[in-house]
Amino acid sequence: MGWMIMSLAILLLIAWAVLRSKGWKTLLVGTGDNAEELEAKYAYLKSNNVKCRIRTEASAGMGIAQADPNARVRSTVKLDVHQDDAERAAELLQQFERQSFSL
Repeated sequence: MGWMIMSLAILLLIAWAVLRSKGWKTLLVGTGDNAEELEAKYAYLKSNNVKCRIRTEASAGMGIAQADPNARVRSTVKLDVHQDDAERAAELLQQFERQSFSL
């Protein structure tokens, strides 16, 4: 009986994770080096009432570097937009780029 409850809990957790990510589209991906630029674009989209989010995924180096506690951790930053706002977000990001070049 206990394993059935555990299995149900795992299935519910998986379903929640799938549904949570459904409806989002990743527009931009960068590394930690250009995270500030993605955050500026995120703020610009938010200020224009676009439903968006930033996700950061940290990953250590490969091989022996993982064993080194001083190894630099690289992170991937993703700018996601809700699918209902994807077209508008793309237009706003083009506008953002034009404004950035004119500064």
